[in-house]
Amino acid sequence: MLEARKLFMRELLQGIAEISRLGPRSIVLRISIVLVIPVLCSVGLVAGLSYFELTRTSTLIATDRIERTAREAVAILDLGTSSLFHPVFDDAGNPISLRVIQDPATAQLGSDRDLSQLLGTISHSIQGSANLFRWSEKTMEFTHFAEDISDAKSETTRSAVIDLRNSAYSNLVAGQSFQGKIPLQGRERLAYAIPILNSDDSIQGAFAVDVGPVDALTKAENRLKTRIMSAVIIVLTGTALIGGLLLRLELRPLSVLAGTAEEIANGKQPDKIPYSDRQDEIGDLAHGLERVTDLQDKLHKLAYIDPVTTAGNRARYFADLNAALQQARTGAYSASLIHLDFNGFSKINDAFGQQVGNRVLLQAYARLTNIFGPSAQIARISADDFCILLPFDSKGAIAEDYAKQAIDMLSAPFLLEEGDIRVEPSIGIALLPSDAIDAETAHRVAGLALRSAKEGDAPKYKFFSAPLNERLQAEMLTETLLRAALKTHQLQLFYQPQVCPQQGKLIGLEALIRWPHETRGFIPPNEFIPIAEKTGLILELGQYVLNEACKQAAHWTHSGFDFRQISVNVSPLQFRQTNFAKTVKRTLQTYGVPANHLCLEVTENVFVDTSEKLVLNILSELQKIGVQLSLDDFGSGYSSLTYLHRLPFQELKIDRAFLTHADRHEQKEQLFQAIVGLGRSLGLRIIAEGAETAGEYALTAAHRCDGIQGYFCSAAVPAGDIQARISAFQRSLGHKPEATIETSATARPA
Repeated sequence: MLEARKLFMRELLQGIAEISRLGPRSIVLRISIVLVIPVLCSVGLVAGLSYFELTRTSTLIATDRIERTAREAVAILDLGTSSLFHPVFDDAGNPISLRVIQDPATAQLGSDRDLSQLLGTISHSIQGSANLFRWSEKTMEFTHFAEDISDAKSETTRSAVIDLRNSAYSNLVAGQSFQGKIPLQGRERLAYAIPILNSDDSIQGAFAVDVGPVDALTKAENRLKTRIMSAVIIVLTGTALIGGLLLRLELRPLSVLAGTAEEIANGKQPDKIPYSDRQDEIGDLAHGLERVTDLQDKLHKLAYIDPVTTAGNRARYFADLNAALQQARTGAYSASLIHLDFNGFSKINDAFGQQVGNRVLLQAYARLTNIFGPSAQIARISADDFCILLPFDSKGAIAEDYAKQAIDMLSAPFLLEEGDIRVEPSIGIALLPSDAIDAETAHRVAGLALRSAKEGDAPKYKFFSAPLNERLQAEMLTETLLRAALKTHQLQLFYQPQVCPQQGKLIGLEALIRWPHETRGFIPPNEFIPIAEKTGLILELGQYVLNEACKQAAHWTHSGFDFRQISVNVSPLQFRQTNFAKTVKRTLQTYGVPANHLCLEVTENVFVDTSEKLVLNILSELQKIGVQLSLDDFGSGYSSLTYLHRLPFQELKIDRAFLTHADRHEQKEQLFQAIVGLGRSLGLRIIAEGAETAGEYALTAAHRCDGIQGYFCSAAVPAGDIQARISAFQRSLGHKPEATIETSATARPA
């Protein structure tokens, strides 16, 4: 029992402490206010009514007592002075005045001593005091002249008067009785005062009785009221505290669940949701939070987990990378970042389908997990790109060892039902925070190291280094300058003639982009075009070239210059745009150029990471428009005969590597001849690139190439110089030059 009492007191004190800490937003406090305040108001109302009823009852009792006292006192006075006074009563039997029986001129109230003895008898009977007052016409006051001897006081008391300051004065002067509090004998008393009237209703004096001092009479009443109010306060306080405690005990699960919900909102995952075993609304709320955590788990998986491999996804990777670099900036953390992908992985999807490719990725992730262990954070950020964060590897020794293992293990065949599949991994490594202090830079430098690994031979992994950093900075600067050049139209098109080797006549022109920079001079295309391809600027650059070429073609057409066709190079990224054919058609219509005057050159790189079906669809759409299609740099890439047979090309451009020095090497000439024969057998127009000597030029003529392109004829020149170059070349061959006409679109607006 004692322990239970201690437990209750401890809970009570704890509840009081917690309630005292509740803020205005606390639901416990608000519910306590809603529930407890009506109870407190009810108790307070009952207490107030009780207090009012007690006061009213006390007043009635006091009134009844003083009236009974007055009746009793008047009766005794009447018996003792029957020849002097005659009492007058109201309908309730209460005395309202005393009439002097004698003539007013001769009436006397008797001696003080006789009356004092009579008043003593009255006082003893009524358990109070009795007093007589004489009216003074001179002072207009009631002067005290007789009192109870037993209660006689000093002369000061004997000289007491009822004057204007006395509450009974106005009633007595008006000949009316007074009942209430009047000051007598130095204290406020509950008294009944009766006027003494002559037969002519003039004032003779006053008779006053009381039941004692007011403070003595109200002492018990006040004590009772104090007890009542104390009890009310105790009840109210107890009700508030106990009610608050009980509410706190009942609502404590809400506070706990609110804290759990806040933890969930902050990303913390509780081991168990409390109160989920309850069978009430609290249990329902707990079950709701459980469903929220389940949904949060699912959303987390959708947001941060790669569905194919169950590794982290791109979002997870950058979140982990940001967290790692933030910790690294404090100096307490270092790591190595590994960026890995597989060369030509898209071929697997093209050959076997995406499901097979996904199974390869899943097995690759399992191998990576075995290699790098549980401490590494592995994420698949795109198709075949994996990024691995290795903690506490500031010098990269661990990363290098793991990279070697990864290359060995991932180069081993993946055993599938469809057969053994091999991939070729490449790895780029960056050290954090020495190589980068932010996630974007870290990812870029690791990617730069990866690209460097792809470019070289063994080993197939590379660390980011200062030269690579310089290269990166140079690329970033070039990218910035290129964006500005595109906006300000600094780029220019030069044109290189394509001529018939048998007759020396112009059969077409290839548009080549040139970038004259005000401080760096002419920036080579092989410097800025790869950057444009990596950054996506190649789309804007390609459209710029297409617009300028069509604009120049329209001008030449209006000028009467038979340029035959303008060839424009198309990048793989530009070619794979879903609306590419529509863009070409719209551009031709904008400048009013016939479709057969435009030849689009694509390299064998368009077949990389692009299905043959997609390539065929795009080429077919372009063929319907009427533009010419040329396979550029044949022999430098896949050189797939299947593509030549199936795809609707009209022209084949043989890579310069097959023509260079072919006039001096028999085997090389035979190979060149075979390629020309292959193209002719497929009905293709043959253009040989790279003719730089008279011997190479003669070789193309001997093997009946349709056209050649190279420095032997002319380098790429501005549009305004084309006519002069062609004329000079034709004169060098002994042919008559074609007529000179205006050839530059800049000379006259198209």
